[in-house]
Amino acid sequence: MPSPGQSRFRLDWVLVQELAVGPAPRAERHLDRLADAGVMAVLSLCSELEAPPPPGQEGRFACCRLVLPDHRAGRALTLGELEQALTTLAELRQQGPVYVHCVAAMERSPLVCLAWLVRRHGLTPQRALDYLWQVHPGTNPLPGQLALLSEL
Repeated sequence: MPSPGQSRFRLDWVLVQELAVGPAPRAERHLDRLADAGVMAVLSLCSELEAPPPPGQEGRFACCRLVLPDHRAGRALTLGELEQALTTLAELRQQGPVYVHCVAAMERSPLVCLAWLVRRHGLTPQRALDYLWQVHPGTNPLPGQLALLSEL
């Protein structure tokens, strides 16, 4: 049972023991929650300025940071950046289950999970989106981000 404070840090499994999504971990108790869930690697899609990692994260998990633009960036995400995120995710998957996050788990991290479902598991973009809305209700990528899925 989660201790007080852990319940607010929500980890949603996209694919059990393969891929999880959620907000940026900001405290040691969040790292404990990830470890308790079996996560072995963390893919951060936001800058350290947006969400500084908690102390000890890199000692506990295989970590990679790939900063992708969100709605505040003033530019659109490119197909190349999405492809790079998928390559990085595939590399981290070799370590075990991966937790993918951005700041709030609404745009960037759900989009990368959608791309994973499309590319690695053969779902159509719409089917992937319908599924992700069920397992991670906060999913809200921008229309331009979603359009990239049909180019994968």
